[in-house]
Amino acid sequence: MQSTTASIEADRDAIAEKNEQVASAKADKSETQEAQLSNKLELGELNSLLKAHHNNCDWLMKYFDLRQKSRKEEMDAITDAKAVLSGANFGK
Repeated sequence: MQSTTASIEADRDAIAEKNEQVASAKADKSETQEAQLSNKLELGELNSLLKAHHNNCDWLMKYFDLRQKSRKEEMDAITDAKAVLSGANFGK
């Protein structure tokens, strides 16, 4: 009878220990799920930022040559205007 009682107590202790392990595992699982959700939200924000930068870059690449040409024309016009104000005569 004593061995049976000792066996039952050992089994109860084992059950209590397993219940603690299950509770600990559930807590770890909950923390991991929360971290995954947080990472998913941050990844979504970073993807949005990447898309915005990509669109800006595409726009710059698309209109770069046109903007360079317009800028050169503007600078040439400023140079001509400065020359006229300084008294230059362009073939008149």
